[in-house]
Amino acid sequence: MLEKNFDHEDVKAAVERLDTGDGPGTDNLADLPESDFVGFAEDDAEGDLPAGATIPYDRPVVDFIDQLSATGHVTHTSYTKTSVTLHHNAGRLSHQGVLDVWKVRPASAHFDVDADGAVAQYVKVNEYAWAVGNTVGNQSSISIEMANETLDPNWRVGQATWKNAARLAGWLFAKVIGERPSGSNLFYHHHWSSTLCAGPSMDRIYDEVLAAAQVAYDHFENADPTPRPDTEPVPVERRR
Repeated sequence: MLEKNFDHEDVKAAVERLDTGDGPGTDNLADLPESDFVGFAEDDAEGDLPAGATIPYDRPVVDFIDQLSATGHVTHTSYTKTSVTLHHNAGRLSHQGVLDVWKVRPASAHFDVDADGAVAQYVKVNEYAWAVGNTVGNQSSISIEMANETLDPNWRVGQATWKNAARLAGWLFAKVIGERPSGSNLFYHHHWSSTLCAGPSMDRIYDEVLAAAQVAYDHFENADPTPRPDTEPVPVERRR
């Protein structure tokens, strides 16, 4: 079991990292509508729902959506999602530690999976997170962050973390995207921009991660869990 006293030091290190390749995906933030920075765009299809409505996953999802929205580091415009992108934290961060980094650095992602495999949500799945440093990637992909088990140079991600991230990805492919995960729609961050993320250790096990996501997809395709109250409905029509 990892120790739980990493956040202060690791948050500081993560904030200072300049080679993350994340961010809103444009050098000119004026290109994005002013209404995208604070609150919901008036034409947002999900605008009449509570801002902090997490997905109806079959496991607990810690809700950081409102707290992330308050940073302004998210674009509240809906897009059709066609892929999932995995990232590493560049630190051994808790869910709160991830939020602390994003309060300072202009970045965000839809989900985080911590060292124990627990899930938190920061951005609604259909919205534009400032995650991959690429406009098209931020529009079309759902980003999942993963806590590191070790730091530079391998940036290893623990098994409980990546397996639960792959399971979450499988759910997203089944319930939001409507396509089976494959090498053409399950990506690491470096697919979109010049960065080492999700790290060399994750590169070595991509086939295992993809296989785990496919197993989860097959399970959720044949399951019909009852949504929890006050959860976000599936925002995108599933395509066949």
